[in-house]
Amino acid sequence: MCLPKRVSGATIQSVATALGNLLCFNFGLIFGITPAHMTLYESEAETPLNVVADPTDTALLTGYLFLSAAVGAALSGCLALRIGPKSVLLCCGLLQIFSWFCIHFGIDIVHIYASRIFGGVAAGAAFVVLPIFINEIAGSRDKAARLTFTMELWRTLGILFGITLGFYVRYEYVNIVGCFTSCTFSLCFPFVQESPHYYLRKGNVACLEKSLRWYRGIRDLDDRENPEYLLELAEFKAQLKVQGNGTGSSPLSHAYVLRLICVSFLLTVCAKLSGVFVELNYAADFLGRTGYSIQLNYLLLASAQCVGAVMARLFGPQLPRKLLLCLSSLLAAAAVIALALFKQFGHNWSLGIWCERYLPIVLLGIQLLFVSFGLYPLAAVVSSEVLPTKLHDLLYSIASAFSWLLLFGMIEGFNAVKTSLSPGLLLYLLVFAAASIFVGLISLPLLPETRNRRLSAVQRELGYVEQGAGPVAKSTDVTNGHVEAH
Repeated sequence: MCLPKRVSGATIQSVATALGNLLCFNFGLIFGITPAHMTLYESEAETPLNVVADPTDTALLTGYLFLSAAVGAALSGCLALRIGPKSVLLCCGLLQIFSWFCIHFGIDIVHIYASRIFGGVAAGAAFVVLPIFINEIAGSRDKAARLTFTMELWRTLGILFGITLGFYVRYEYVNIVGCFTSCTFSLCFPFVQESPHYYLRKGNVACLEKSLRWYRGIRDLDDRENPEYLLELAEFKAQLKVQGNGTGSSPLSHAYVLRLICVSFLLTVCAKLSGVFVELNYAADFLGRTGYSIQLNYLLLASAQCVGAVMARLFGPQLPRKLLLCLSSLLAAAAVIALALFKQFGHNWSLGIWCERYLPIVLLGIQLLFVSFGLYPLAAVVSSEVLPTKLHDLLYSIASAFSWLLLFGMIEGFNAVKTSLSPGLLLYLLVFAAASIFVGLISLPLLPETRNRRLSAVQRELGYVEQGAGPVAKSTDVTNGHVEAH
């Protein structure tokens, strides 16, 4: 990408991240239009399909989206290591274009299923690979965290736009907006440089230097004498030399790897089980006749998510990770428990007409706000700050795939649980609360504080000790998107 000479490296990193976040925005669009379009496909008068779909057919739309997301997440970690995160993200952009084309030209429910499958694979891969890409191009851990927090903002904005478009804009125009967003990404992102860490893994020094200069804003020949740039380049070359000699860090202990696996699965799985997607997909069932109209209820809940994501972007990087994770999780759980108690016993309470009508949507909005403020974005941020690079790519990929599969099961089993079990919705609300409480309580003793701490200190707290020596690995290592001296 041709950029002015005086554009700083931090700005370039932000622009590259913003382009990548179009993938998150696009997933939000596809997910956000689904509730409105499910009703449209079932309408005999307004359906755009050749045959009217029945509720059983449309119920599979979100399920296919999440099931295919699990496939994309499972494959993306290995692909990012082999062909580079930029290449994987470019493939995601092409899949999203195919997804919108299937919607635009689809005349049968099978075509709509295909659109969700393409979009799901792209989303599952993007949500795994984009944090990897951000950490590998960022100039510091703090910058990487601030950029990773933006992913939640773009995802929630996409859902809000998708709900708005789905309910208030004509069907064919919605697809044009989606195609435009996907094409914008696919036309602009090829001009972004591949991560320097990919070239480090491939042993390509020339491309490594070119990529590093691009992301650090080095344009003139004179700027190449910048001490910070030379130091970082020297550390990259030192790591390349270590790789060339066939030597590396000591094997990781089983206890250390097991704790890393627990951290990765704890954050990723519980973030998905917090109920964000299930509640937004079935908001009409959770709220019933309370709140406002169905359309306005969806908009208010999506807006609450956006407020939480804005708060996360503004205040999240400045707050201690463990404190934010614990408080946001417990406050979200408190709102869900209050809603569950209201649904179970509210008819016995004398709260007044206003509370009976509007309290459920207020509590649900509060829960979504706190999940987007802390739990959901921190799942990506803390994982990238705790896990070594290669382990992060693989573990985060597997954990994400597993969490998408759980979410698929919850989405597909929702109607069966709601009709066959008397507590129905109450059971789901209790699962959401339990996941949030579990994170809030376990995060304090299990997770290390990562904000403003060196990676070596974090690894020591997690129990990493180099075999044959007391301290953490002493060699200079390039991990988590930037160079760290252990």
